[in-house]
Amino acid sequence: MPPKLTEMQGRDYDVVVIGAGINGASAARELAMAGYKVLLAEKRDFAAGASSRSSRILHCGLRYFETPNPIRSFALHPRRFAGAVRMARAGMEARAELVKREPGRCKLFTMCFPVYPESPVRRWHLDLGFRILRHLGPPEPPLAYRRLTKDFKSHLPFAGHMRDLHRLQSIATYREYVMDWPDRLCVDAALDAEENGAEIRLFCEAEIVRKEQGRWVVQLTDHDRGEATEIRAALVLNMAGTWIDKVNAVAATGAAPRLIRGTKGAHIAVRLPDSYQGYGIATINRSGMPFYCLPSHDDCFYFGPTESPFDGDATDVAASDEDIDFLLAEANHMLPGLGLTRRHVEFTWAGVRPLTFDEQQPMGRRTREVHDLASAGRAGIFAMTAGPVMTHLSAGREMRRVVEKHFRPTRGLTERQVSAARVGGFGISCPIAGGRQAAFRRAVLAEYARDLKGILYTRTGLAWRGHLDRGEVEEAASYVADLVGWSKERTAREVDKFIQYQKTVFRTASDPIQSRATTSTMGDVQA
Repeated sequence: MPPKLTEMQGRDYDVVVIGAGINGASAARELAMAGYKVLLAEKRDFAAGASSRSSRILHCGLRYFETPNPIRSFALHPRRFAGAVRMARAGMEARAELVKREPGRCKLFTMCFPVYPESPVRRWHLDLGFRILRHLGPPEPPLAYRRLTKDFKSHLPFAGHMRDLHRLQSIATYREYVMDWPDRLCVDAALDAEENGAEIRLFCEAEIVRKEQGRWVVQLTDHDRGEATEIRAALVLNMAGTWIDKVNAVAATGAAPRLIRGTKGAHIAVRLPDSYQGYGIATINRSGMPFYCLPSHDDCFYFGPTESPFDGDATDVAASDEDIDFLLAEANHMLPGLGLTRRHVEFTWAGVRPLTFDEQQPMGRRTREVHDLASAGRAGIFAMTAGPVMTHLSAGREMRRVVEKHFRPTRGLTERQVSAARVGGFGISCPIAGGRQAAFRRAVLAEYARDLKGILYTRTGLAWRGHLDRGEVEEAASYVADLVGWSKERTAREVDKFIQYQKTVFRTASDPIQSRATTSTMGDVQA
């Protein structure tokens, strides 16, 4: 168990990282491995925001070139093209690094991209795009790109479900991956950081309250336990994702610049026939945005994402009825042979992307950016926006380099840390190793879980495979009740709380939505 907050009063750190999403955890790991004294603070749990709610695709970077009239668009906006090239290169490098480092968490499949006469992405766009990608990234793993022009049913067992086969010009196929599952990648990164000397405080809100003798004073508050304390740090990394602007707002007097443009992405999970095994489909939906059918677990696939401006509190954001209807309409437009309806929806999820605010781009910039808040009276505070899950390893290294420009580590490296730094980290064994009971208890004893959501979604991923019934949730609760000090009555309440969370945040199409957030409506779907 970590020390009480009151025991931390007045402690000094080199760096406080606010936000234990995938990029915050990765930054903490890099800094701890480099010998910095680090505190990783998070108001909720690991991966509580966008990190656990993404499309989970470890994509090759093609989507960064997907824009209406790409030649004209990039010619008129060369900086956008430069940004697209930079992100595509980062995507290819991240793809290679993650597949090599986490082969068990990267699920290989064949992506299929159909091209019709009216498609905004032309055949030559794909040929040129993959030619560029081959030059930008490492040779392994290969892209295995090819473009089918006939006999689609003989090459792809699900092709009979696709629309207008007689009008289909070609289907591009290439090698792609999905990440199983980002939540666990985040947990592992944070535990690696701890193993290298970092301290972790979850369910602990961090507020940057003032600067004192050249160091930032950060107040830590555990609202559940009624504890609070103040610690100090030379530098603060604001890695709070969607909540970055909220964290910056209390950092000092005077206005802070807006950094975040939130966009909501929702998904629906359905069961598909065996003919889809090993495949995924990518296209551009009728609103002009990327749309996927991606493999998950067993026969479960998911469609998404939506993309709409989002304002408000992203906590526990859920797919709306409008989101579900939009996704079903696009899924049926792409694969009318499936005949999907609301009763086919097993569960849903939604997240809010913390993209970079730009007055010239209403949907924000997707390029990952580091912001120095010195010009806003917050010297020593840095924030990262628009960092996708797939590039979290390079994001951590980038934030380490930011810190290294200011001062050297205060701790020396152990021999094990030096060795780990050379190979790029340790990694944690399969979280289900030893059986469910062992995994559930380890989640509490060694991985900071404090509730059933943290056990069943974040640390073991069991609930991501489909909604759990009450008996399964009660079994999980019974395995950990003694560790977290739950009475029989408290245990029953925690089970009810999880069932309600599962029903509202990961709702089915028939579950009522209960959302405190506000979001703009989706664009009309064209007939």
